[in-house]
Amino acid sequence: MAKRAKSHFFRNTFLTGLVILIPLYVTYVLVTFLVNLLSGVGAPILKGLFKIVGFDRLVWVEPLVPVVNLLMSLLVILILGLVGTNIVGKKLLGGVSRFLMRLPLVSSIYGAAKQVVETFHGPNQSFQKVVLVQFPHKGNWMMGLVACEREDSVALSSEKKMFSVFIPTTPNPTSGFLVLVSPKDVVELDYDVEEAFKYIVSSGILGRDLAVTKG
Repeated sequence: MAKRAKSHFFRNTFLTGLVILIPLYVTYVLVTFLVNLLSGVGAPILKGLFKIVGFDRLVWVEPLVPVVNLLMSLLVILILGLVGTNIVGKKLLGGVSRFLMRLPLVSSIYGAAKQVVETFHGPNQSFQKVVLVQFPHKGNWMMGLVACEREDSVALSSEKKMFSVFIPTTPNPTSGFLVLVSPKDVVELDYDVEEAFKYIVSSGILGRDLAVTKG
């Protein structure tokens, strides 16, 4: 029981950290791209730090850069998750979020990314179920999230209903494709949206084996 509780705590903490990090990361990437485009300046943070302390002259340091980057990313995600799961941390992050929403350019990028991410996880989650669809052509199966069921008002299929399915890209699920699919052309998975989010963000590395919903 204690082992399961620890596993559940780690999973929830990690997911909370991802939900907080992705909008910030998307905002950072887009703003940095625009700044670098205009100024022509931009160097990896770690290499800059290594140069400051004189590590750039050491041959064995270069292969460590991606490893350190990965460890630092995991640490930041867990720290943000821990901060986001307590009252003081939520108030602090709320203040940061409100501050970012007041900045020109940053507010539109951060707001859009945050809104999209919250559709995967949290109280604003709006997707109904996780499915597999053949996209972009038959034989290629992709994981999608059913947003809603609509009337087939333009007679796209023999059925009267169509699913609006969002197909996220990996590892950044804030972008993707929206397709209208006949219910008979989807395979419903025994996955909840949080599990799908983890599966997509990790490029299929994390998550249990896919299973079809019974019944």
